[in-house]
Amino acid sequence: MGSGLKMNQGNRRRGAWWYARCSTGPLVWIYTVGVLAVWALLRIGGDRWWFATLMLYGPRWIYGLPLLVLAPLAATLRRRLIGPLGIAAAVVVGPIMGLCVPWARLASPDGRTIRVLTCNAKGHCGDNAVLNALIQTAGADVVALQGCWGNVQIRWPPGWNVYREGELLVASRYPLRGNRSLLGEYPPHRWPRPYILECVVQSPAGDLPFVSLHLPSPHGGIERLLDRSTLIRPSKRAAMIDQIALRRRAAEEVRGWIDGLSEAVIVAGDFNMPTDSTIYREFWSGLANAFSESGLGFGYTEWPTVRGGQFGMRIDHILMGPRWRPRRCWIGPDIGSDHLPLLADLVAR
Repeated sequence: MGSGLKMNQGNRRRGAWWYARCSTGPLVWIYTVGVLAVWALLRIGGDRWWFATLMLYGPRWIYGLPLLVLAPLAATLRRRLIGPLGIAAAVVVGPIMGLCVPWARLASPDGRTIRVLTCNAKGHCGDNAVLNALIQTAGADVVALQGCWGNVQIRWPPGWNVYREGELLVASRYPLRGNRSLLGEYPPHRWPRPYILECVVQSPAGDLPFVSLHLPSPHGGIERLLDRSTLIRPSKRAAMIDQIALRRRAAEEVRGWIDGLSEAVIVAGDFNMPTDSTIYREFWSGLANAFSESGLGFGYTEWPTVRGGQFGMRIDHILMGPRWRPRRCWIGPDIGSDHLPLLADLVAR
């Protein structure tokens, strides 16, 4: 009786082991193919198809969660599956989550350097102690701020020059001239806000057009699609579709303006899109991205909170024309906004 019971228990254990070993292979391959499909969907459909756009602006770390189960299973039961699982993990961390490696630092040229700081302050620019300390100590040459609502009370270093248009601001230790702005029509409003504020910075490296930019946000369309009970309401996708079209139109209009500037142009601000957005790749891939080329890590600059959970996105960028090469790019401290400051050292060729 006792030996029979032990035999049945052993058979059950062997049966469970056999089942786990046999199922690990299909699960790993399904997951790997699924990760590649997610990458392709984000790349092809992000800011083009409403569902892929929802994925584009959602948390990306969730695609790595199955690794917590599959990696131990593969390492214990089917070691030959570690290879495809490693490929899936690399795709999640790299193209999907956006890990950057600063390869440009290896070939950064010598020359005059200009340090740029940009941040969407979201109204946190009224005598903000952290922002003031950052501007005083960061050694920035030019600062671009967005979200300067209401009374702005920033303690600029002595001798700095400041231009402001609506919520956009450009400040520099060097002389500024020729400030111009481009008013946008989105969202439809009686008093349209500026998309960009452009100034000419008279720096030691020569005159350079500098643009503080704030493009339309996708958040309105995303919020309409989300539902507490069903998670997603496809019936509300029309708002997202219209918003994608308006954001594409805004990007095209702003890029047309910037194309009229010299090769020394620097564009900094809240683009409200990651680098794998189809809109970003269509209109902005022709300019070098400071963090993509010289930053280390994920570079998340916005940390939205959805249903109590927080996740990061890299939607603020510092771009530059052919006259410049990035030497270094990094994230600054929390100033109270849900956006973090972005800083970069750019070298004139």
